[in-house]
Amino acid sequence: MSFLGMMLRTGLRHRWRSWLALSLLIAVVVGLALAGAQTARRTATALPRFEASHGYDLFAYSVNPIPHPASLPGVTAVVHVRSTGGGAPDCPTCTAQINSNEFSIQGVPPAQLMQLVKLESGRLPDQSDPEQVLASENLASFGVHVGTVIRVPLVSYAQRAAVLSNQNVTPLGPTVTLRVVGMEATEYEFPTNATPAYDLYTTTAYAQKYDAHTLVFNEYVFRLRGGTRASLRFESALRSAGVAGSEDLTAIGSSIQTSIDPQVVGWWILTALAALVGLFVLAQAVARQDAIDSEDFPALRAVGAFQRQLVTFTIVRTVLLALVGVIGAVALATGLSALTPVGEARLVDPDPGFAFDPLLLVGGAAVALAVVVALGIWPAIRTARPLLSSDELVVRPSRIVGAVSRAGAPPTALIGVRNALERGRGRSAVPVSSALIGCVLAVTTLCGAVVFSSSLSHLTATPTLYGQGFDAWFSPNTTGSQAQNEQLLADLDERPGFTAILAGISGAVSIDGTLVDALAGQTVRGPYVMTTTAGVAPTGADQVLLGAKTMHQLGVHIGSTVTVNFPSSSGTANESRRFTVVGSTVLPPDFNPRGGLGTGAIFTIEGFVGNKCAAGSAGRACLVSELASNGGGAFLVRVAPGPKGEAALAAVSRAYPSQVNLPEPPTNLVNFGEAVNFPLILGLVVVLFGIATLLHLLLTSLNRRRRETGLLKSLGMVRRQIGYCVAWQTTTVAAIGIVIGVPLGIAGGRLIWSAFATNLGVTVDPVVTAALLVAVALGTLVVANVLAFVPALIAARARPASLLRSE
Repeated sequence: MSFLGMMLRTGLRHRWRSWLALSLLIAVVVGLALAGAQTARRTATALPRFEASHGYDLFAYSVNPIPHPASLPGVTAVVHVRSTGGGAPDCPTCTAQINSNEFSIQGVPPAQLMQLVKLESGRLPDQSDPEQVLASENLASFGVHVGTVIRVPLVSYAQRAAVLSNQNVTPLGPTVTLRVVGMEATEYEFPTNATPAYDLYTTTAYAQKYDAHTLVFNEYVFRLRGGTRASLRFESALRSAGVAGSEDLTAIGSSIQTSIDPQVVGWWILTALAALVGLFVLAQAVARQDAIDSEDFPALRAVGAFQRQLVTFTIVRTVLLALVGVIGAVALATGLSALTPVGEARLVDPDPGFAFDPLLLVGGAAVALAVVVALGIWPAIRTARPLLSSDELVVRPSRIVGAVSRAGAPPTALIGVRNALERGRGRSAVPVSSALIGCVLAVTTLCGAVVFSSSLSHLTATPTLYGQGFDAWFSPNTTGSQAQNEQLLADLDERPGFTAILAGISGAVSIDGTLVDALAGQTVRGPYVMTTTAGVAPTGADQVLLGAKTMHQLGVHIGSTVTVNFPSSSGTANESRRFTVVGSTVLPPDFNPRGGLGTGAIFTIEGFVGNKCAAGSAGRACLVSELASNGGGAFLVRVAPGPKGEAALAAVSRAYPSQVNLPEPPTNLVNFGEAVNFPLILGLVVVLFGIATLLHLLLTSLNRRRRETGLLKSLGMVRRQIGYCVAWQTTTVAAIGIVIGVPLGIAGGRLIWSAFATNLGVTVDPVVTAALLVAVALGTLVVANVLAFVPALIAARARPASLLRSE
């Protein structure tokens, strides 16, 4: 034990810098992996934790208050929200006009306010001040922030009858001045919602001052015993209580979770790749540190030290350094938690800021400690063995070095290539293989990230890949006559600027007992505009396309038969029919609010409604009639490229301004690709690891080959040539990383993107951007030579006498 203590004290006194560097490297590598894993778990559980604190199952609105809403069957909690009728808000400091259609002024009892909303920033309003309000986080897109003043004209109570009869009224009540003191979020206000709300939450003083003289509507949010299973039974009780309408909030929660899910997948991918690259980096660092610490082992053997003692010292030192490193890793992961989660998940998370997941962090730190110690066992045994004599040592020269020599390369190139590829012998040996592997891994991962990023950009820029094979859709006026809807279809069909028109119906159906969103379509003109990722489009009344996730959930494949139950509005109440799965599809986000990309089903209209419309004008009338009887439906159009198509879309949009809809990219892809930007994060992590590996190689190589550098200077090499040797060494390492890493990165990036796209449920179409890969290759060479500048300068300026004296 005295020998072990002496070795530890001596090492700490003479090599504390390298020991500290190794502990810091362990802390960074393990800390980043733990931070990624904690963020993935935190992101995945953000919505369930939000719903536990602020979530509700059903929203209802009524003109008159509901008597005793808490006593309705199955209600476990209810919040009564008083909504004040008002006109268009005026915000002088906003960057855009606030959307008045979804804007409202809400009043919530103070004791229940924090049960409904999550405070994002600022503070709660003073209940004694009628001007202080909380503002929806959605209003930030219009430039609203803490301190913003908004003026709203209120509708007088005397205008109640006109409003209830759907007349357009000019508010005759007072104009209130409201000052934002905090920003909040509720479940139905998140950007993922198809119609996000823009709300202001007022105080008790506001209600006392204005509610008696203004028009106030009654809204309720309910939490039900049994959740969504009880909603259908509960809605019938609501109708008996005189409720004007209701909305299932669980569908909104599902869309939020669908938006967040790609982030969860991205964080786990990032964590796995960071851990993989970090594993190799740590293996190299531990091996190099063992090689440095073993320089004194020959002298220790000469004075009687046993191999067992040397192995024990190396392992104990590794355990101590790893212990310090994983403690720092836990601290780093905890510190980084203040920056996560990101994007919409940060809005959802009810507990933003610093987080400490004891199970993951402590358990992960224990696993990391065991892994680092295991990485150090074999190097410890190898370095403790007696060195081979010069006669016993077998040196295998590199074939690449031989080829460079035969090619007549200058001495600087030959020496640099040899230093990069050959380990050397004795005390001048350098573990070059680990550095080469590290460089290959860095280039591979960086190229994979480029392929992934290019594929993601291609996906978001190509709507057909995520189900939007159309440029606009028109929703018929369900309150008008069938003749008006027929006129809309006729106006669309007569314009040559539309290359494809599809009549569609959307709704929810039950497939093998699972509720999914569905779309039924019939082509009016041109090709079929819905996306078919595999198989063929449905043409018969007994054929269906299913989303990839839905197929996986149901355990079916192309060719399988499923049982479909349709809603009563389709004309097939209580009727189950069998359908054959003829392909997979991606349902457009506009028509799939429940499950998100990769879920849902597409039928023919004949299969959906059980009625076949013939061709010709009679068939058109039949088709429009079926759309009208199933909620109005929609006409999806594909616009011809160029001015002709733009003019046709503009003309119909002017004629039907309230019925035109332009599809939006799915928020989960935008959130994943732009707000979070996982490929960029991964690239930065890999670049950091690669720089650390290459820099460590250069410094170790120059330190252990001081005698060789001194001999070269004694033989006449000038400073410039010594610098060229170092530059050739780093260029060789970078070139090998490029030659091997680029094709591996392309293959790996395509494989990871295919897995990601399949999990997301969109069309798999990986993209390889040659210009970006060339930029990665050139950037690798440039960075390698920039890193070599300082070590080359140190080696060039060193005096031969001091270099040779070290031996």
